Amino acid sequence: MTGVNDHAPADSLPHIADLLAGAFGTLRSTINARSIPGLRPSHYRVMSLIPPEGIRLTELAERASITKAGIGQFMKYLEHEGYVGLAGDPADKRAKIVVLAQPGRAAVDLSLQIIAETEERWSEALGAERYRELRRALFDIASLPRETAHETPLDA
Repeated sequence: MTGVNDHAPADSLPHIADLLAGAFGTLRSTINARSIPGLRPSHYRVMSLIPPEGIRLTELAERASITKAGIGQFMKYLEHEGYVGLAGDPADKRAKIVVLAQPGRAAVDLSLQIIAETEERWSEALGAERYRELRRALFDIASLPRETAHETPLDA
């Protein structure tokens, strides 16, 4: 049975986690197919969060929703590969500032191009209005307050 506009009714579709994973999997496979060897989609995402003037590692970890230890591992690998540079923060000797090196900027540019092309393809597939609605809905969902790990249904 189909619903509005000959689409399957919402309750006959896989659950939302599968749908989101499928959409992200499509994007990830596109990035992987055109990726610079040695870089994963997560590397591109983290590098895209580094502003031109650089950023403290602790702030980057927060922006990326990654632990400090995790961002340290990311940066160690990306520094070794020449995508970022790390320097001491003149305002705080304990802190490190990360900046994109030229190969890192080129990698971010490539990922942004792939994402733009993917968005164009999805917009063509869905139609411009449905795609705008999809983006608005995802933005609204991403803006919802996040649950923390210690919350449980029994806390309610």
